[in-house]
Amino acid sequence: MFPLRRRTASILALGLTVASTGLACDKDGSDSAEPGGMIGYEDASSADMAAIPPALEDGDLEGVQERGITLWKMQRAMRLGDRAFSSFVGVTAAKFVALTSIDPGGESGQVAYYQWDETSLDDGDAKAEEARNWVVVPLTLDPDEALDPTELDGKPGGEERRAIAALLLAQGAADAEYPDARWVGYTFREQVMQDGAPTGLRQTRVYMIGADAKSPDIEYTVHDPSNKRQPPKIVADELQLAGDATSSLPLRTPAQSVGPSTVARAVAIATVTDKPVKIVDAAGNKWSVAPKTGKLSKG
Repeated sequence: MFPLRRRTASILALGLTVASTGLACDKDGSDSAEPGGMIGYEDASSADMAAIPPALEDGDLEGVQERGITLWKMQRAMRLGDRAFSSFVGVTAAKFVALTSIDPGGESGQVAYYQWDETSLDDGDAKAEEARNWVVVPLTLDPDEALDPTELDGKPGGEERRAIAALLLAQGAADAEYPDARWVGYTFREQVMQDGAPTGLRQTRVYMIGADAKSPDIEYTVHDPSNKRQPPKIVADELQLAGDATSSLPLRTPAQSVGPSTVARAVAIATVTDKPVKIVDAAGNKWSVAPKTGKLSKG
């Protein structure tokens, strides 16, 4: 696990639904053909296995714009949650991550903080299944306001554990490649699709957004295990903005098309300056992102 100054804040976007047929597990963990579950999940029949949105496809500009706006709201939510959390618990040396949910209407949400007991860290490894509930901060957006934090106990649900596991894996990969960088990580749970249909597998899209002007933005795709005895696996990663390109305009991405994290950066800048922000991708396409709405247009 990482120290507080390098704490990764993860966001789990909830509330989106899509009709799907998946593969389930029986209570004893054996595979089943019943819909709504997932191979390898011990808790596949639990409530948090409700339908998850299909994976965002390359070239889905409407989806990229929508997710970029959500990421921008997540960043605002995290700032609100962190301030309220810090005043509630004070200075702490605990190891923790945060998962923030944005409601479907985009006007409210919450930040839930999870910690590890010191005894679970004796082996030097923070495992998602060992995380415990800690504090939740409800909040509103427009106006941005954090409400009273509440202490929680028990353990996070299955979807939260999977998001935490993917986040920790992405954090480790990012740290190994860029040891001096700092990030805040945001996660989206998705269904793995093939030929327009769900495969029954699920994944987490992790957006590691640089926390300073020298840290890059990286997008990771982490597949859930297909068997409960296997760990999650990074199946794709893509640099969205180099560390020296996150604060200079126009935003120049090495990706072949604009991605959600770059849209989130652009709408944040555009909203502060009240001017559209330009993005140039690796294919030479030029994009414009509007203030507040985050509307993405080409040219």
